[in-house]
Amino acid sequence: MELQLKNIGMIKKANVKIDGLTVIAGENDTGKSTLGKALFFGLTIIKRIHSSGSKGNILNILTCTKIFDVDILFGKNVEYLEEAKINIVIDGKSINPMLGLGVSISQIMNQIESLNSIPDILFIETPIIWSFIDTFRSISQIGQQTGIGVNLPYLMNDLAIKLSNNSTKKSIVDISDKAESIMQGNLKKDESGTFFFEKDKTRVELINTATGIKYFGMLQILSENGWFSENNVIVLDEPEVHLHPKWQLEMAKIIVELVKSGVKIVVNSHSPYMIEALQRYSELAKVNSDFYLAEDGYIKKENDSNSETLAKIFEKLSEPFDVFEEMESQSMEKLING
Repeated sequence: MELQLKNIGMIKKANVKIDGLTVIAGENDTGKSTLGKALFFGLTIIKRIHSSGSKGNILNILTCTKIFDVDILFGKNVEYLEEAKINIVIDGKSINPMLGLGVSISQIMNQIESLNSIPDILFIETPIIWSFIDTFRSISQIGQQTGIGVNLPYLMNDLAIKLSNNSTKKSIVDISDKAESIMQGNLKKDESGTFFFEKDKTRVELINTATGIKYFGMLQILSENGWFSENNVIVLDEPEVHLHPKWQLEMAKIIVELVKSGVKIVVNSHSPYMIEALQRYSELAKVNSDFYLAEDGYIKKENDSNSETLAKIFEKLSEPFDVFEEMESQSMEKLING
């Protein structure tokens, strides 16, 4: 699979392979998250059309545009996507998922009719979801009872639904035991549907649980619910943010194990610990891996080489240490000069 982007958000151009492990590295505000959202947007539209056929409900299909705060049907913020080009290549078929922006359901159906299946996609942005999951569920129930539509943060709500519900498939590899070993406990759900953390047979409410545990808890529950099935696509948006460097390495191990089992994973990161761990563990496991640098509006490899790209990534991410060295040099100069 390949994702091809032009003129969306901060991204002027990106051609990125989604075939095993894909790592997008770069500073903040360089388009890393936008790429993941564009992939989610495109695959979700294609999946829904593939599942529903040419008579699919366009309102339902287009709800995923809300991840960009865009409503094509009502003309809200449409300019964000008007100039954008999103193309997804699946099994050699080039698919334009820009439904409502010059592309119809029938056109997309013609592009995908020969495909046997379209993977599910998850976008995992933040473990803060655990603070909202019960609220989202209550709001959805009220909306269903009253018939009043409620706008919820799309990506967080999608993740909340997948944490609360089983997939139609089974996970190709169960990483629950590994997650539980790292957390020294596990997440459970009580009879009311409320999640909690259990450690040493003691219930701990999630509000009182470390954020890093909440992140591994997401992986545990998603694995148990069957969302890590073969060829599914998982986008991990800066997973290192809530993890100690030691746990970043543990996260990298789990990511590579999932990839080795057939799950496609996109990791957006600005952590040298995470990126180097993914590089080393993927090489040891001999899995397909592609590293890209997001910089100046482009997401690309250097000369189609992982090693050259990684060298540039580490050079870029080491710049803060150059500042420290300069500070140290200035301190030494003051001492010498009195």
